[in-house]
Amino acid sequence: MMFGLVVFIATVFLTGVDKSSQRSKKQARTNQSLAEAKELLMSFALLSDKQVPAAPSAGYLPCPDTDGDGVSNTPCGGVGASVEGWLPWQTLGSKPLKDGNAVCLRYAVSGNYKINPSAPLVKAPPTLGHFVIHDQSNAVIVGSAPAEYALAVIFAPGQTVTGQTRDVGGGAATACGSTTVGAAVNRAANYLDQLSNVDNAGGTYAGAGVPGNAALPTNIPSVFIQTNNAANFNDELIWISPQDFVDVYARMP
Repeated sequence: MMFGLVVFIATVFLTGVDKSSQRSKKQARTNQSLAEAKELLMSFALLSDKQVPAAPSAGYLPCPDTDGDGVSNTPCGGVGASVEGWLPWQTLGSKPLKDGNAVCLRYAVSGNYKINPSAPLVKAPPTLGHFVIHDQSNAVIVGSAPAEYALAVIFAPGQTVTGQTRDVGGGAATACGSTTVGAAVNRAANYLDQLSNVDNAGGTYAGAGVPGNAALPTNIPSVFIQTNNAANFNDELIWISPQDFVDVYARMP
């Protein structure tokens, strides 16, 4: 009996250790992919005038990918309208970037900084971004003033939560989504979650103030939420701030 008890306790302990190790590995992969995506986007912006001849200067970020093949789809939305979609990993010269649950990263770009259709950029004072980031209590952690609004946000969506589905909708599967652009597997609402009156899929906030009053695509500033996992919420975010763009602004005329 003692031997059996020892084996049982050891099994429970080792199972717990293994699960903890798996969680750590998944988190490390998520962190690495988010950081890599941010660096690739800033590198693109640094040389956007050389990579895309139509770009009038450095400082522009690519349009998102709409079907999950990794290629930026242009034009995206109207002039000045922020948009969201898959991270265009192929356009950025990368392999598919995925989180720890093997889900491809998604990406929102400020309408002022997207490459097509583009609006003129100014480096001093810098052209404003469009994105505010809240914590779980809806305290602003990024964007307490317009000059601090983020220029882009990258999302690690994680596993599905209640109400989400990710089928290819009759199209052919791509590396991240489906050739049918409107398929569930390509829709932001089936990846990005809601918490504390913030909807990451639309960039909306059901609270006071202008930011978050209109869903993407929109010319109005948007709100996203970054916090620890909660019931039906497992999004992880990283963003590009004006401070991250110091070297990019230096290349702008």
